[in-house]
Formats: sequence, C-alpha cells, structure tokens
Amino acid sequence: MKLEYANHEFKEADLCLLGAPFDRTSSFIPGTRLGPEYIRRCTANIEWFSPYQDRSVSEVKLCDLGDLDFNTSQPLKEIERAMRRVYEHRKRVILLGGEHTVTFPAVRAVESLKGRFSIIHFDAHADLRQELRGDPLSHACAIRRASEVVGIRNIFQFGIRSGTVEEFAFNKNLHRFEVYKPLKKALARIKGPVYLTIDTDVLDPAEMSCVGTPEPGGISFRELIDSLLLLKGRKILAADIVEYNPLAASPWASGSLCAVLLRELVLLM
Repeated sequence: MKLEYANHEFKEADLCLLGAPFDRTSSFIPGTRLGPEYIRRCTANIEWFSPYQDRSVSEVKLCDLGDLDFNTSQPLKEIERAMRRVYEHRKRVILLGGEHTVTFPAVRAVESLKGRFSIIHFDAHADLRQELRGDPLSHACAIRRASEVVGIRNIFQFGIRSGTVEEFAFNKNLHRFEVYKPLKKALARIKGPVYLTIDTDVLDPAEMSCVGTPEPGGISFRELIDSLLLLKGRKILAADIVEYNPLAASPWASGSLCAVLLRELVLLM
C-alpha cells in the first residue's frame, strides 16, 4: 500500500517516504512493525490541505518507496543501505518506523553522505542507555548509538520524562517535560542542518494511546505541531516518525494523528 498523495516517481521526486517495519527489541507492547502500514491507511481520513501551514501536500513532489522487506539477517544494515541509495540521488527521506532503533542506521546513512549535522529528538524517553537486557541495539539505546555518530553535543532532546540517572546526566542538551519553550530557546545553538526524530510517545497517552511504552505527563498534539513549525526554514536532511503501535489500542484515532503529523512533516521539509 502506497501513501495516497505520493503521486510522483522516484526520478522526479524531491522527498521520499520509506517504511521500516522493524520491531525486534520492543520491551513492553510489541507491534510497531505495523506502524507504517496503518499510517498509510489512516491517510484516507485526513485532508491534503494543512490549516497549520496553509498549504497542500499536493504541491510536494513526493515518492513512496514502500516498506523494506528485511530479507537478510541484518535489518539495520538494510535500512542504512536503502537510505544511502536515496541520498546518493540528492533526495531526502521521511522514515516511518517501526521501533526507535531504526533511527541509528538512518543517522549513519545521512552522516556518511551529508557530513555534519545536529539531531533534534522529541520523546518521552532519553534512549541513552548503553544497553538494555544485554542488547546495545535496543530501542532504548537508539540515541546513545546516534551520539557515537554525530557526537552528544550535537543532540538536542525535548519532552524527556523517563530515563535512568546516568541518562539524564549524560546529555547537557536534554530538556525535560516540555518541547516548545526549550526548543525555541535552543534553536540559536543548533547550527547547520538537522535530522529530526519524533517518537510518538512524546505525546500524552490521553492523546496518543497507540505506543509501545506509554509514559504519563506528555505534551499535547498542538504543542508538537507548534514545535515543528519552529523549524520552518531550517534545512531538515531527514526525519522519522517512530514507535506508533497499532496493536496497543484501537489504531484509528492514533493512526490519524500520525497521518496529520506526517502531512505536516512533508510540508515542512
């Protein structure tokens, strides 16, 4: 199934959508592998026009590359290779997860071809563990692994309200609970292009119930959209939407939320 408004072939597209239905290390509620499929399904419920940005996604040359099949024993390598192939053709990518682990190979791919950049990270969880249950490639380690690529000083985290003592001490650019206000203040220090990673559990479970690891005390959807709009005019090399889990609750309302979030990202980029 392809995204409804992705009406362009790869050659003519400026922006590509790629699904990474990877769900290997889920530590609470498995099911994020179905995220890309259900976001596309729920696109049928939303308008192409954005009242937030006063534009329609029909204006964007977007190509949907479908989902990766993960035919080998190294799915993270497959994500990295697929991302590199797109960037070799001077295009950009929105990656649909899947668990947050998919961010690490995506960051590696972008760094290998685009050079230095910063990471802006919206999440409930710090994801800065060295390992979880003996696995250094767990979803709980995604941003720690990414820091080994771009450097921890170049990672700016917002909305964080869960993590270990060590995680909260590791990153000086970690901002608790809120997104909009600290992001607005931090933008002057975030130099150059960015990679944007959005874990949907940054939202409060009352608004976003379909996540693998729900955490009380999250932000509202409107704060998330307003925070995205702060990045207008910034060069966003790539972005991802991760941890939407259609199996955690009824998928349609949360899926529609993700579909609107995707529309806003497409227009922003």
